[in-house]
Amino acid sequence: MGFASISTDFYLPVMPDMAAQLGADAGSIEYTISGFLIGFSLGQLLWGTVSDKYGRRIPVAIGLVLFIIGSIGCATSGFVQTIIFWRILQALGACAGVVLARAMVRDPYQGPRAAQMLSTLIAVMAIAPLLAPILGGQIAAIGGWRSIFWTLVALGSLLLAGMFTLPETLPVERRRTDPLSSAFKRYAQLLSHRKILGYAGTGAFF
Repeated sequence: MGFASISTDFYLPVMPDMAAQLGADAGSIEYTISGFLIGFSLGQLLWGTVSDKYGRRIPVAIGLVLFIIGSIGCATSGFVQTIIFWRILQALGACAGVVLARAMVRDPYQGPRAAQMLSTLIAVMAIAPLLAPILGGQIAAIGGWRSIFWTLVALGSLLLAGMFTLPETLPVERRRTDPLSSAFKRYAQLLSHRKILGYAGTGAFF
């Protein structure tokens, strides 16, 4: 759940250093945040549908692999344009855990227990953006801005290893059997509902 926050807020204190070392202006560096938000938005359309058909663990594991690859790309890039590309890939991977964490709570838990678990996830979401810039600044002070992305590589690798200890929360009998294409077609149907568009438009301002 904290992937979105740590992936954006972790390196905020060192953006001026990144711009200086990469020979880019401040506006170009800020596109690395925009790239992450684009990838994160697209990922939300993908992972939920895939997990309903194939279960939760496999999509989260694939997402972690993409996150690790994207973080390595960011850590080794010499141009801001390539960092933007890798940030989009990083966001696509990070989105899997954020989206499916809620589903992995709703699968086995109901009622008060589900509310308790979801409140724990929300607490993580609240704490992560507070700690991420502080920790990122300290890490960069020791090893430079690239060390922040190498830290994300290590964190993603640890969580990927931890996936082997988690059970699958969506049993086979509860998974969708229709093809993925039919699920994506329903996205187009949602665009015809004015209330949904109103809620989505309102939420987009936040």
